[in-house]
Amino acid sequence: MSIDKLALSFLTELHSDNVRGTFESLSDMLKELEEKNDPDKIEVDIAKQIYQLIEKLNILSETLKNYVTENDVLLGDKIQSLIDKNMTLFE
Repeated sequence: MSIDKLALSFLTELHSDNVRGTFESLSDMLKELEEKNDPDKIEVDIAKQIYQLIEKLNILSETLKNYVTENDVLLGDKIQSLIDKNMTLFE
């Protein structure tokens, strides 16, 4: 499979309901950690790692959207909606 099609497949899966549920769980965990009055060092580290993961996945998602757009890989309304909505993992 070509890199274009793999990138498109990854973007589609990244914005699927299954993966979105995973990020909702991370978001809930992050909220709990942020609200904790006296977090342990490991809890602070977990929160930092969640923020970094979200940031890196959003950057990767935007880069892949640009890549597939530049290479005219977008086929169908489903993928075009990813670009049109300018979706991120956490809004």
